Amino acid sequence: MELINPIPLKSETGPSVWMVSRVDQAAILAAHLANQNRLVRWDSFWRHDGHGYFSPPSRKTDPMLTPIPGRHLLPDLLGQAAKKLRLPAGNLYSDIPLSLLASLRIPKADIFHGQGNYSLPAMRRAKARGMITIADITGQLAPTRYQQLAAEYHAHGRSYHEISEFLARRRMSEARFADAVLAPSETVACGLQDCGISERNIFLVPFLSPLCGSLLNRPRPPRHETVIRILYVGNLSLAKGIAHLLAAWDMVRRQYRLRASLTLVGRAQPCAKALLENLPDGCEWLGALPQNEVADRMLSADIFVFPSLSEGSSLAVMEAMAAGCAIVTTFDAGSPVINHLNGFIIPPRDAGAITTALSVLIENPAMRKSLSQSARDQINHDLQTGYGNRVDAAYETVLSRHG
Repeated sequence: MELINPIPLKSETGPSVWMVSRVDQAAILAAHLANQNRLVRWDSFWRHDGHGYFSPPSRKTDPMLTPIPGRHLLPDLLGQAAKKLRLPAGNLYSDIPLSLLASLRIPKADIFHGQGNYSLPAMRRAKARGMITIADITGQLAPTRYQQLAAEYHAHGRSYHEISEFLARRRMSEARFADAVLAPSETVACGLQDCGISERNIFLVPFLSPLCGSLLNRPRPPRHETVIRILYVGNLSLAKGIAHLLAAWDMVRRQYRLRASLTLVGRAQPCAKALLENLPDGCEWLGALPQNEVADRMLSADIFVFPSLSEGSSLAVMEAMAAGCAIVTTFDAGSPVINHLNGFIIPPRDAGAITTALSVLIENPAMRKSLSQSARDQINHDLQTGYGNRVDAAYETVLSRHG
């Protein structure tokens, strides 16, 4: 695994790139490349500039990205139809069509950069034409996820399985076929090695939530209350460690009573609904909230807790760091947190460790302040470095290895 120091490239001096990916996080890299006239094609789901009849918010991008060829409406429509019909393995109905459409037109480029389950057919054709191929693995591969989650599901009388074994195998094939693999966090890099990917081919390239910049620029409101506010944001599911968080909270509440409160924000998955029926005293569940309300909650929270059992790289933790919260999370959450420097890293599936970490932070306001400031500094540094520059550095290293 290699973590390299990025050196910004001058406009139009870097390698040309063909991307195949979804829209969300990839839009940051796409804008970086398009600004340098290096993005020759971006096969993705439908993307738009906010205008037009079909303009879902999740597909809105910078206007300069809409003329880039490769935006596909059909996979989006099929995916939406599968979701409404509640078809099993609904991602198949969007991911497979996108992968086929992406492989139909092969542009001339130096690098093929693929993400998700959409890349393998195009990746094979790109390599046959002499392009360097890169797989962007944003989450854990299926064997690692099974190791992380099977025991937790079993403890609750459930069996863990992938939504689609076909898509799981395809993601594995992409990682093994590519000349290089980009991982967003150390936990994903470790998982890739466990799945047989050579450490030499893995590049650690962290990305940040797009909301981090605005959160850094907002001041935290003054606090006049003595209650320590603890916040969780994310899906409420067994995979997020919610059962262990609630068990830990029961112990924290008994010890500190009215001195602390816990707020849960997010949609409940079926596997966790039973856990939410009788919440411990002092814990409230608000359901899913709009993005601006989540930001307000983070800025007014003292501690952010996220005991996830399996992630690629938690955007919620990054946002809470940018908002100035003291963080309690796991290594498997894939965050930028460095233990005892800008937060606490605890073992997964350990209610006692959550209780201890929360207790230390509740009782030590100076430590909370120090950790939260260090967290904000870390996110600010990563933003200054720039995700696009980090990817460029990886490109240059891979190209130099392959002549």
